[in-house]
Amino acid sequence: ASHDMEIRGAGDLLGMHQSGYIASVGFHLYTQLLAQAVSRLKAGGTVPTPSLTNAPSIPIDLPVTAFVPTGFIADMSLRMQLYRRLANLQNEAELDAIRAELADRFGTLPPELDGLLFQLRVKLLAYQANVTAITSDDSQISIRLPYLAEVDRASLQAYIGDSVRVSRTSVWLPRDVETRDWQARLVRVLSKLAINAPEAA
Repeated sequence: ASHDMEIRGAGDLLGMHQSGYIASVGFHLYTQLLAQAVSRLKAGGTVPTPSLTNAPSIPIDLPVTAFVPTGFIADMSLRMQLYRRLANLQNEAELDAIRAELADRFGTLPPELDGLLFQLRVKLLAYQANVTAITSDDSQISIRLPYLAEVDRASLQAYIGDSVRVSRTSVWLPRDVETRDWQARLVRVLSKLAINAPEAA
């Protein structure tokens, strides 16, 4: 199949010249397009199970480089298979299992792949917490939630902790540009929000 794609001109889809474009269109959109292309090639395929590919789109804008470097997995077909598996993740347990498998098979994960797995964890938690968008600037991260105007925001802020600020539309947390501590803090906040998220309308 890999040789056939090379003949047809798709051999560099996930190669050195193309991998950067995933960041341009966003991993979620990229995997959606990839899944749609695969579905078109599979006539009579089954209905996909809920996953990151067919979950509602949640805009996530974080300063993280996220892709699978060709220097880490040189084989194009293996990289494509990995992107497909990542797009079909349904929970954090599956994400942790893939991380452990990659470390066992290929060694220490490079920063770009670590960033990709972090982005996927954020997206999984954001979906569970009914988050509608996550954005950042030089000093803070905004987690947008549709139900904040109707809840006890002081109690929510006390529960989340981590020096957050809860407004009528978003939960804000500081981002230290010199370290990556904000990543672990963001995951903790999203995890708490996911546990106590109201049922989506």
